[in-house]
Amino acid sequence: MLGAIAEAVERAIRDSGLGRRTIVEETGIPYSTLSRKLTGKAPFTLTELCLISEATGVSPSSFMPPRAGSAVATA
Repeated sequence: MLGAIAEAVERAIRDSGLGRRTIVEETGIPYSTLSRKLTGKAPFTLTELCLISEATGVSPSSFMPPRAGSAVATA
């Protein structure tokens, strides 16, 4: 699941037209931390996902794999 979330975050960053450095500046997440999490070596926190969501203009739920997102939506 780490890989799926990291891929979704990477896609949101790319689709937003922002670079990683801009995301770092807007979120306050250290560059090394963001890089480590984007490679799936560490999980994102909910706070980090919300900050990235605000910076990229996507819903935080878009970072969840389809099954997880639908389970949350129906709960």
